[in-house]
Amino acid sequence: MSKQPEQRRAFSSRLDPWPAAALWASLGIEGPAPSLSLPLLWHWLYFLEAPSRDQQGGDGHPRPGGFLPVIEQPRRMFVGGRCRLHRHLQLGVEATMEESVLSCQEKQGSAGAMTLLTVAYHYQQRGALCIEEERDFMYLPARDAAAETACQEALAPVPEAHLALNLDTDPVLLFKFSALTFNGHRIHYDGDYARNVEGYPGPVVHGPLTALLLALLATDANPGISQFAFRARAPLYCGDRLRLRGDLHSDKHSGKDRISLTAYRPDGQVAMTAEANE
Repeated sequence: MSKQPEQRRAFSSRLDPWPAAALWASLGIEGPAPSLSLPLLWHWLYFLEAPSRDQQGGDGHPRPGGFLPVIEQPRRMFVGGRCRLHRHLQLGVEATMEESVLSCQEKQGSAGAMTLLTVAYHYQQRGALCIEEERDFMYLPARDAAAETACQEALAPVPEAHLALNLDTDPVLLFKFSALTFNGHRIHYDGDYARNVEGYPGPVVHGPLTALLLALLATDANPGISQFAFRARAPLYCGDRLRLRGDLHSDKHSGKDRISLTAYRPDGQVAMTAEANE
């Protein structure tokens, strides 16, 4: 069954350089932080929803209803998205984001009844369209505690690739990313909640953090990247080393480059896949 709610809202905000500089420092990236324009996907630091305490659920997310449709399944995950960059958003300048619900589809999976919600975002600045984006959120049934086990401690080998970025995760990094994106979801910082309520072995690394790093790996190799799509495959946990890899592909007909990207778990399993195009 598919529902097509006609929901739309818009926000305006001046893009303060501080959140971008704070994330740059938190990731330990060499060189000066962005001061003129935002890197690909870094608009996730802005236009953040700030529900009051009585409007947030026990998991830390805003309560269902209001702008987003009411969905029965209690566990929410950001599982993928697609982004098209027309021009970079400029820091220190007013920008507008328009948000609309595209679809809400009920599905059946191995975990039971699930709901896939897709939301569209359009970002404008100085009257020009800068970014078109779609985000996919999966709502899953509740499950028993400790339903998953942590990855093995020894790192399994991963395939060689043209591009590589490694980053060790820790509670401070996850806390800072939650704070900078105003993400109250308790699976990212509350170990007891993650284990006892949502069945993870410990705090979960944010999917958007992994996606943002994959996009950074791609744009470092090719600053002309304008399209990026990603899909979460399996969770990463606090303390895991993010091993991000990318391979370059050239289209002989169009002359444009494509980069296929993968994030690996410590056990060698794929955590996220992505593709970047000019």
